[in-house]
This record gives sequence, structure tokens and C-alpha cells, in this order.
Amino acid sequence: MRSLIDLTDEMMGAASHSRYANWPDASVVGYAQRGYQDAAERLLYKYRNLFRSKVKSYFLVGAEREDLLQVGMIGLWQAIVDYKPEKATSFPAFAKVCIHRHIITAIK
Repeated sequence: MRSLIDLTDEMMGAASHSRYANWPDASVVGYAQRGYQDAAERLLYKYRNLFRSKVKSYFLVGAEREDLLQVGMIGLWQAIVDYKPEKATSFPAFAKVCIHRHIITAIK
């Protein structure tokens, strides 16, 4: 049985070749924040391994790995929504913090 994350990867696979493929992350985030779904999909696809790698080091009693993966994906989505390029922080660094905080909050 395929997981939700695997199905999401398949759906967003086409987005990896979108018009945003060579754009800087801050620009793509800006479009995603303005409601361009393909820009948001591009970021979720591009950084999928980031939340997957963060989740590997955690365990949640009574939950499956899939649950933590979804929490990590929500953290990445929150990073897309809250990112402000004028704060002089790179998007990947900001996304790592958001993903980590969402996972820790879920575990607590």
C-alpha cells in the first residue's frame, strides 16, 4: 500500500519541472504566498527530503512514521506561509527550523 507522502510525490513530480525550477527560493516563495499553487508545489517537492530526513531521528509512541511525515510537511508549509526574505535568512534554514518545531510540538 502506497503512503500519502508517496502519492503526494507522484502528484508533485511534474511540478519539479515547472517554470520555477531555476528560480531563487525567495522568488518562488513569494509566488506561493500570493496563491500560485504550482509555486507551492514546487517548494514542497523540492524540500520533501528535508522533512523526511528530520523525521527519521524521531519516534512518536502510538503513531506511525506517516504521521510524523505529515507533521513535517505541515512544518514545511508553515515555512512557505511565514517566510520573509527581508529577514536575511535563507529559506532552507527557515524551513528546517519550522519543520523541527512542528515535529517537537507533535511529540510533546
